[in-house]
Amino acid sequence: MKIYFWLPIAILLGFGATAQAQPPFVPGPMHSPYSAPSRVNPSEQAVATLREGMHKLLDFLGEKEKPNKLQLAAFLDSSIAPYFDFDYMAKWVAGRRYAAMTPKQRTALAASLEARFLGSLATNLAKYKGQQIRYFRPRRGASGAVSVTVGLRSPGSYPARLQFRMYRSGDGWKIYDVISNGRSAVAFYRQELRRSSMQGSPGAYGR
Repeated sequence: MKIYFWLPIAILLGFGATAQAQPPFVPGPMHSPYSAPSRVNPSEQAVATLREGMHKLLDFLGEKEKPNKLQLAAFLDSSIAPYFDFDYMAKWVAGRRYAAMTPKQRTALAASLEARFLGSLATNLAKYKGQQIRYFRPRRGASGAVSVTVGLRSPGSYPARLQFRMYRSGDGWKIYDVISNGRSAVAFYRQELRRSSMQGSPGAYGR
């Protein structure tokens, strides 16, 4: 099994110990049929997509001239964001309230999540130190969704686990949640949205 280098996403995502509750593993919506060779294992396609995104980021970070914050933010927005589905992430975060939201509110919530998620990456990449990771066997869920787990290994510590939850959309495989040592990014944002709603803050829904 090959070894790659990746960044400590537990830090980069910027969510804390309060986000331990995980949403149940269910697939995202199948927007349209995704044409792919029938002989290719869907789980292998998901892993290949994840590796592709990792290599893009690693190549960018490996350049001799260290990018500034604006360059890094632009790279994340153009090259890394397409590997995620922030619209579907917004559905998870809003839960049952999503059905009552207007299209404008849904778009605003997805944009807010994307900005926060990528913003955390841009802010914390300055702390990046290469870590060895290894891919574990992907796990398939209902309707073909795939959970890809990787193990982070650093000297003097036990391996950390990262889990990328992915589904196959019309544009290929997309990530809709990241679990770090049992902490879900979606669950964290959901808790924040719930607290914001209880306090009567309209910002989360973009009103």
